[in-house]
Amino acid sequence: MSFVLVRPSVRSRVEYWAKPASTAFAIGDVVANNDDATDNTFDAMAATSTRILGVVQKTIASTDSDYADETRIPLLIDEDGIWEVEVDNGTADANDEGGYIDVDDSAPDDAVDVAASTEDHFHVTRFVDGTTVQGRIVTWTQLPPAALG
Repeated sequence: MSFVLVRPSVRSRVEYWAKPASTAFAIGDVVANNDDATDNTFDAMAATSTRILGVVQKTIASTDSDYADETRIPLLIDEDGIWEVEVDNGTADANDEGGYIDVDDSAPDDAVDVAASTEDHFHVTRFVDGTTVQGRIVTWTQLPPAALG
């Protein structure tokens, strides 16, 4: 399933960012900003990534003519929208509502891990079933970091 925007906000938009060369992506994959700014491309999402750049809107396959290039692709960004996400680690239940969980990058597609809360990428607003939750991405690159207090 990957990340699917089920209730867009008025701030929903598409931005074009350079993809890393020779890396496959699927529509709905979550990607991270390049934290150390070593090049002009975004990074594939990892569970330890601190910020989310966007959600891929174009499939990139090894058979594409620009696969080995750092071409720009569309990323969906919606800081206030509600996203539906597959659970790949743990089993979701009603107790997850209101909690913060991490993105899980161990599966072929990006999903969430209801058993982990280290980076707190995702705020669960609705339990759908044992393998699906809805909520907001809260660690967008475009938002300022939370104030320390």
